[in-house]
Amino acid sequence: MNIYQTLETEMRNGILIVRQARESSLNARNAQMYVELMATLESASHDEEVLAVLLTGKGRFFCAGMDFASDPAQAWQILPDDAENVRHVKRSLPLRLADDVRTWPAVHFIASFINFEKPLLAAVNGPAIGEGFTSLLHCDIVYAADSAYFWAPFARAGVAPEFCSSKLMSARLGATLSNAAMFLGRKITVDEAMQAGFVLEILPAGPAFENDVLDLICLGLELMGPPELRGQTLRSYKNLVSSETERTALLEISVAEFELIRVRAESGETAAVQSYYQSLLPAKK
Repeated sequence: MNIYQTLETEMRNGILIVRQARESSLNARNAQMYVELMATLESASHDEEVLAVLLTGKGRFFCAGMDFASDPAQAWQILPDDAENVRHVKRSLPLRLADDVRTWPAVHFIASFINFEKPLLAAVNGPAIGEGFTSLLHCDIVYAADSAYFWAPFARAGVAPEFCSSKLMSARLGATLSNAAMFLGRKITVDEAMQAGFVLEILPAGPAFENDVLDLICLGLELMGPPELRGQTLRSYKNLVSSETERTALLEISVAEFELIRVRAESGETAAVQSYYQSLLPAKK
């Protein structure tokens, strides 16, 4: 199993557990985590022992979104401790062009979720904010701790919807709740998310949460035929659920979303929004 700097991975009963492990930053994703998650999904796709991937987080939060303080150049910098699959991804990323969002690492990161050909499951151990929330829209099944909530304050950050949330959020949560989240910055409670059909099951938060989720998943996998056929069965089912045509359409939606992010940044809107909210913070004495 590969050793990563921002993730912990573990194989159990054919499930690759991927723990986001930047607890001091509430598991906010920096460029290094982007690349490591991309590399993990790519490796899992080719590993016949992996039936499905379970994405979760360490500590109190699932993921606090993008780490705006991180250096984007990390996506190309090969570090001495990088695993070989991470080095491969860093070498394969195109040079980022400011006016071509198709070259941006974030777009390639989102594409790795869209194109993953095995079941992608989530154990949301705590709050999921920004892309921590919207990336869950690409998960086939979402379990959540009772401490979780879902919040995507796009306008508050001066950006735009991403991870195809401009289309997928209403499909997964319903139009009314989705519009409240997008246009009014509403935090969605875990109970609302379950009532909307986005969360399958709510489990108690705490040290046993991950194991409780794994028990439920493994119980279900027992119904997927003999062990030697489960991987093939799950992959074939995933390709039915998510066709190539649908994946291509999502990739284009992602590009359109990032085009709006680019335009807002270049026009100065993003900086103006962030300055506005910064001015509302209590003055430091």
